Amino acid sequence: MRKILIVLILLPSLILSACSSLNEASMNDLPVTKLTGSFSIDVNDLTQIVGDADYVFVAEVMEEVETLYKYPVTIETENGLKEVSDPYTKYSIKVVDNIKGKLKGDKQFDILKAGGISQDQESIVLYEEDELLQAGKYYIISAYAQPDGSLLVSGPNSSSVLNETSKSKIFSSKEYKEYKEAFKNEFKSDRKRFKSKHEI
Repeated sequence: MRKILIVLILLPSLILSACSSLNEASMNDLPVTKLTGSFSIDVNDLTQIVGDADYVFVAEVMEEVETLYKYPVTIETENGLKEVSDPYTKYSIKVVDNIKGKLKGDKQFDILKAGGISQDQESIVLYEEDELLQAGKYYIISAYAQPDGSLLVSGPNSSSVLNETSKSKIFSSKEYKEYKEAFKNEFKSDRKRFKSKHEI
């Protein structure tokens, strides 16, 4: 009886693990649907990206948590009506260094990134000049505080992957220096701002 119980407990874990691996491998093969948008700033100007964001920081991505689907609309397709929603991928991160703003660095918390696997699981939806985050990698992230205090990363060039993993090498990297310089010369946009619940 005890052996049967152990097998029953292990079986769901094994199935879940297999599904996770399959999903990860399958995601790499999916086509990417690029979103275009109209932006109030020049998304190729780092001083404007930093100035428009509420927080800019270096973070390690600890894990991809889940994909949420928001703002459903019904569209007509050749097969009839279909409801589609925008994917948002939730990540658990740990802040390594604050460039703009002061977020807690002593514990992990979740952020939401616009984009991710589509609701029908048939493509990856992303803004042009943007990429999904990957667990285990370090990024410089420009984020917007939401009215509920959560953080949203959205738009082209809203995150920049780093090749370095140690603090000293990150701080001496070209990318980090460019963001620090952009913060000194930030072009701050005039919009309603909120405060993150993850602030120090």
